[in-house]
Amino acid sequence: GWMLRLVLDAFETLQVRGHPLSFEPGSHWFSEARLESPFRPRMRLDTLGEGPTNADGVIARLELRDSTRAGLRLSPDTRQFVVVEAKMFSNLSTGTKNAPAFNQAARNVACMAEAVARAGRHVAEFNSIGFFVVAPKADIRAGWASNLESSVESDVVRRAVRERIAAYELAVRSEAGELQQWEATHLAPFVDHLSARGGLLVLTWEGCIEAIAAVDSNAGVELARFYERCLSFAPSVGTRVP
Repeated sequence: GWMLRLVLDAFETLQVRGHPLSFEPGSHWFSEARLESPFRPRMRLDTLGEGPTNADGVIARLELRDSTRAGLRLSPDTRQFVVVEAKMFSNLSTGTKNAPAFNQAARNVACMAEAVARAGRHVAEFNSIGFFVVAPKADIRAGWASNLESSVESDVVRRAVRERIAAYELAVRSEAGELQQWEATHLAPFVDHLSARGGLLVLTWEGCIEAIAAVDSNAGVELARFYERCLSFAPSVGTRVP
């Protein structure tokens, strides 16, 4: 978490360009923003519903929803919406209590599509939009079975959301038709856009540090040292967090 905050702050402060995490004019970063889910509970003890998703980092021009301290709402004029998940020694979660197959990447993408829909926007209106996982480079992750790249594949995301909606259909819930319409109108074009424009990727901490160092070598050195300290706390292979 702290590694991501330091990286995002450097990208914004130093105005690093030409990178998926580069900031558009007027955008800022926000840590632990809460993204509303399209599968919000509709009744008391809703066994299919879920609460907001906590995003490790968001880059956008943001507003907070009324009566919340971290509830995200996109500003009407924002041209950027980037959500970042930070990983160091763990995989993306494979699901939630109420939806065991609804993996963490699909959950974030679904919440992003919902935020864009609630703002009355279309994904094509954004200059910069995407869901990115930042993790150590692949050879460092070689000691355990990483699911990061496979989880951000567009077909995997689509299938996970489709199965999530199918649970409502199977339960003959009244929301099933609404969710089917949302999938066709908002989710599908959103995922298509991200997939076509490199908006679903695993980035590396090393690549982020290199981009920062190209603008400010001292900042790059400091971040590299902090990153090395992070890596020094890596658990043994037998105790990797799944």
